[in-house]
Amino acid sequence: MGHTKPADLLDLSKEIDAIRSLTGLREKSPNVFYFKSIPFLHFHDKDGVRWADVKSVSGQWRRLEINFEASANQRRQFTTEVRTAYDLLTKSK
Repeated sequence: MGHTKPADLLDLSKEIDAIRSLTGLREKSPNVFYFKSIPFLHFHDKDGVRWADVKSVSGQWRRLEINFEASANQRRQFTTEVRTAYDLLTKSK
């Protein structure tokens, strides 16, 4: 399954910019983030549904659905969940 095209993430530009600012994350390709050598976050969409896969401390991918043109509340929740996963991952490594 391919990743979401950058143009289909423009409504999340503020949130993705915040993710880019997290220490230790690298954006290996547009909107595909790694922590050190560990894949951490990327986006998918299919049949009108968009989601982010975020790596948990256990090494499993967690699916976070983030609607196209998500509400401010959904974008805030998404950012909080990504930040929590990042904090847990960085503390464990």
